[in-house]
Amino acid sequence: MDRRKKMHGDIDKFILMSLLKEGALNLKTLEEKLNLTVNQFMLLGYSIVPAKFWIDEKHRRKERKKRKKDEVDVERECNDLIEKKKISLNQDEKYTLTETGREEAEKITGEIEKSVRRLEKSIMSPSAAAKNTVIVDLFLAIMKLVAGFLSGSVGLIADGADAAIDTVSATVVWIGIKFKKEFLGTLIIVTMMFVTAVSVGYESINKLIKLLIGGMSPLSMPYLVILVEAVALLFAVLLFFYQRFIGKKYGSLALISQSIDSKNHIYVAASVITGAIFSIFGIHFVDALIGAYIAVRIFLDGFELSKEIFSSMRGEETDFNKYEMPLEKHWYLSKTESFRIWILYSMKKYGLTFEEEIINSLKEAYQQEYIPLLSEFKFRFGEGIDFAEKFSELTAPLLENKWVIREDDNLILTQTGRDHVDKIFKRMRFHQNV
Repeated sequence: MDRRKKMHGDIDKFILMSLLKEGALNLKTLEEKLNLTVNQFMLLGYSIVPAKFWIDEKHRRKERKKRKKDEVDVERECNDLIEKKKISLNQDEKYTLTETGREEAEKITGEIEKSVRRLEKSIMSPSAAAKNTVIVDLFLAIMKLVAGFLSGSVGLIADGADAAIDTVSATVVWIGIKFKKEFLGTLIIVTMMFVTAVSVGYESINKLIKLLIGGMSPLSMPYLVILVEAVALLFAVLLFFYQRFIGKKYGSLALISQSIDSKNHIYVAASVITGAIFSIFGIHFVDALIGAYIAVRIFLDGFELSKEIFSSMRGEETDFNKYEMPLEKHWYLSKTESFRIWILYSMKKYGLTFEEEIINSLKEAYQQEYIPLLSEFKFRFGEGIDFAEKFSELTAPLLENKWVIREDDNLILTQTGRDHVDKIFKRMRFHQNV
């Protein structure tokens, strides 16, 4: 499908869904709504201090040509929808849905909402995450046991048996979440972490002793071990991200515990792979040393989770903020930078000077009551953020760099600030269109 045709089709859906959810809207409101939505995505990922860049005249012409070609004319899109008898323009200069347009808007919205429900049921709920963990653990257990018996590798057979036990404990967690008994599942996971720590520690010490007395047998089929454990490592990484995300989103200590257990399995798989690689070259003690270190790490994680369980038993609320997702801090900083760029942009475009005006501009841009598609998927860049409370933090770098100055109770955008925001948007347009 032609990119431009698809883009205009998406704008049609945006207009129809907006009119369905919010009623009659005028052209200015629709244009502002679309621009605010697009700008959220444009600003995300850009730094308030952009790197130096250089654009030659040829690229400038190419940029302008592409931007003009892809430019969205909301009024034209609305006129097209009027011709198709999907919307109409009333006496108040507001667009409303016709019967045909309402049917199409309801169909589009219904399909999206159905997809969201399906996604939540199969992937994005605590119960779904726990069930999917059982499926992955079962797959890994079968894979490791089959590979272990085919190769005769005692290590892989033991690892497969451990994965089978993980499957059982994951099943208990799933049942616990499903029947609102998460505490039991969390307790099982923590217990298994201690068992894993003792098991890995014992194997590591035993291997070191055998090496010292010369009773260590070479690792059989090391390349198969590397392949199987590489697959296990990949799944452990995916499970860690998945369980941590759902656990934090829904405040599930059981899933947080599983994410920590998955993180430990990443360490275990990495140590087995490292040991297998070194064994190819006749070095057999490396994985034993790494295994001992991992055993200590798993034990400490289990101890920390035990304290969390006892705190929960005493009725204390769990602080899920300390269980950070990888890249979570980067995501937060990226959003914060986009808020700062928006402050500069809104001050320049709309001439805002009062703190309250700027805060309201942030709310309008990032906390709109309804945004097609994003609202259905419950995703908003500014969700849960108190812009009034964070305003001083957001404006501090702007004041430090003299892009904005304070005069009495007003914030004034300096000429340096105007030039700076122009550079940022010029750079953004260049990278998006060239």
